[in-house]
Amino acid sequence: MKKALTAAAVAAAFVAPSAMAADGPTINLYMPMAISMGDLDTGNGTTTTDRETIKDGGGSRLMMNWSDELNNGMTLGAYVSFGNLAHTEAGGVSTRNSNISLSGDHGVIKIGANEHFFEVDAIFDGYGADWALLDGVTDPGLDGGQGLGYQVIGLTGSTFVRRDTNSIWWTSNDLNGLTLKAAYIMSTDATAGNAADQEGHQIGVNYAIGGLSMKANVAKYDDVGGAAANAGDELEGTEFIFGYDFGSFNATVMMIDMSHTDASTSTTTEVNGYAANFTMPVATGRVILNIGDLGNQDQGGSAVNDSGKSGFDIGYQHDLSANTYTFVRYVSTEQGAGFDAGGQAQEADAMMAGIVFNY
Repeated sequence: MKKALTAAAVAAAFVAPSAMAADGPTINLYMPMAISMGDLDTGNGTTTTDRETIKDGGGSRLMMNWSDELNNGMTLGAYVSFGNLAHTEAGGVSTRNSNISLSGDHGVIKIGANEHFFEVDAIFDGYGADWALLDGVTDPGLDGGQGLGYQVIGLTGSTFVRRDTNSIWWTSNDLNGLTLKAAYIMSTDATAGNAADQEGHQIGVNYAIGGLSMKANVAKYDDVGGAAANAGDELEGTEFIFGYDFGSFNATVMMIDMSHTDASTSTTTEVNGYAANFTMPVATGRVILNIGDLGNQDQGGSAVNDSGKSGFDIGYQHDLSANTYTFVRYVSTEQGAGFDAGGQAQEADAMMAGIVFNY
């Protein structure tokens, strides 16, 4: 067996010397899982449904990184991640993100598929957004106050929580605490007779000094609808995120404005809201509080009554090692009857206990 391995290594050294110069892969496995016990009230409490189940965190994934130092002083990187690692899946693994990068004095340029910064900058809830939007855009699920649960326009089913394929993006090097970001998203090849040509862009800036951090991002997508792509539709969003480390605790607040224009009906739906996180370190872990709120949506210039969403969650994370923590968490999320096209109020409450492994 040892002779066979030695022979294979020698052969590889001759046929692929450039590959042998690269570093990697480094492999990371992230697995969050929890028991959730609660209920869902619909129609202002007229119907109550028990919800007792095991939940897989939305961030479950297997990640691999490679890098290669080039002769011109730049570094080539490759990243692949796989998702859908749910305990209920059988053969359900699929590509989550995959891209090639080139880094140097210009910063970092990447091409491929990615969840861009308008989404990931809103992941500051302390749980990696594992429990946000698990049950779909129009179900309050276990969002609580997690920021990603408030990047959605319920009446149109539009969301900025998205994975963009066919994209190219740039991140600058750090400039005395200032970082610039830009992404361009291209459509897939158009089919015959399809007038929709989906494309989008994101522009952002980060600034950090001492315990203060500030982020501002703008995203715009054309020919993107809620359920399907329609020529002339537009989805736009602006977010501001402020964070400060007070020493005894950390606080982060996101302000967000979103709008979706349906070209077929010449109707624009708008909504704004916020999400906030407060994390207090303790001797063996962290106490975490998240709150979030979306106001009533405005459609065609008129406010839609009882069309908002709000929620909160509070919990404690206990570190078992550098790679593993357990947690308990209480969560409550409420949506108005006008939040989506379903037309009924919903309120979800649950008690969760789980474990997160990151290795």
